[in-house]
Amino acid sequence: MPADFLPASHLARVIDEIVDGFDTSMIEERYSEIGQKSYHPKILIKLLIYGYATGVVSGRKIAARCESDTAYMFLASMYRPDFRTINDFRKDNIEYFKKCFVDVLKVCQQLQMVRVGTIAFDSTKIKPNAAAGRTKDREGYQRWLREIEEQIQMIIARANQVNLQEDKEHGNLRGDELPRELRQKQVLRLKIQSALEQIKDEEKRNLTDGDARIMKDKSGFGSNYNCQAATTLEGIIVGAYVSTSASDKAQLMPLIEQVQENTNEKITEALADRGYSSYDNYEKLEAQNITAYIPDQQEHLQATRSADKFDRSNFTYDQEHDQYICPQGKALHFRGINKSIKHKQQARVYTTNECLTCHFKHDCTKGNKRSIYKELREPLREKVRQRLNTPQGKGLYRKRMHSIEPIWGNLKENKKIRKFNLRGKEKVNAEFLLHCLSHNITKIYKYKTAA
Repeated sequence: MPADFLPASHLARVIDEIVDGFDTSMIEERYSEIGQKSYHPKILIKLLIYGYATGVVSGRKIAARCESDTAYMFLASMYRPDFRTINDFRKDNIEYFKKCFVDVLKVCQQLQMVRVGTIAFDSTKIKPNAAAGRTKDREGYQRWLREIEEQIQMIIARANQVNLQEDKEHGNLRGDELPRELRQKQVLRLKIQSALEQIKDEEKRNLTDGDARIMKDKSGFGSNYNCQAATTLEGIIVGAYVSTSASDKAQLMPLIEQVQENTNEKITEALADRGYSSYDNYEKLEAQNITAYIPDQQEHLQATRSADKFDRSNFTYDQEHDQYICPQGKALHFRGINKSIKHKQQARVYTTNECLTCHFKHDCTKGNKRSIYKELREPLREKVRQRLNTPQGKGLYRKRMHSIEPIWGNLKENKKIRKFNLRGKEKVNAEFLLHCLSHNITKIYKYKTAA
């Protein structure tokens, strides 16, 4: 038996034990008593989790290992599900994998591996299961549609030329079936027409996976999903999902909400890179009594800008008189509140009428007079900056790099996961959760073997 060849501390045994405790009734209820006997869902779940934990995500490769690898044979109870069964199970149980992720997280909590107080946040881009050449803008799709229309007409013309030989060509068939090549082109034409109906001006979209969006990654711009994750300082993933937005700013608060819902515990400190910084986030974290360790977008440019004598950082704020003093000693007085609907910001505006007589006017401003805009929530940003510049803040922020960033390195470099297998946001999200829960089970395995 395969179990005889597996060490007592093998990862497959840990997965077998954990999945045996899962409630799979929501899957079993869909099984029919009629027809061929189905594999128990726990067998397929075990195979998928072990595959994702070891970097084997292809249904074909998992099926092949059920015939040759003792760990897979053990988890499959010596059954041999084919790749279609494995792939269909993965596609058909999207909602269950969300529950599965939380169930594994609860196991981590039971083992006291999860401390939710301080949480690190980060993201990575992963490509969709789609050819890059099928990502086009509206003009590209219109040009492609014209080419397809021309090809369809050529196919029809060729078909008309052989009408006299139909009896010989088609035998017992009616002779009026559409040529396979023509059917394929017509299906492609419908897909392109559908994409044109959905695509916005100046937007690019992939024809194969329309949910993926153009985002910048390390290799440049291309179709991607933005994978979000939150971890404890020990590297346990406590929240995860995929987003179709390239920006991380709007992902922080939903991720915090998910973490607290998954763990039923309160976050007290949030560690994230500058991609998550915004006045909105600083304000919401303050309101929820969550201490932010999130550098802002401008801080890393401050050293360069401060070298400019007339940079705003070289204007001194006089709190007593609510005014700014420029490097030449002239006062910029408060003039009113500027509201930006686009950026959802409000700023106090300070300016002066003394610029026209200043010898340094052209070095200081291109306008008639210099103005300073102070966002009403700037004190929150300054508080975060000061916190990050303390020895304690620097030490805590460094821990973020050791808790969450190695997860992406393991996923992309060790497991070679550079793109998803499934298509569409919901299915991709489930697949990402499979990666995340497999990571957590590996953590459980290491915890148990080290005990």
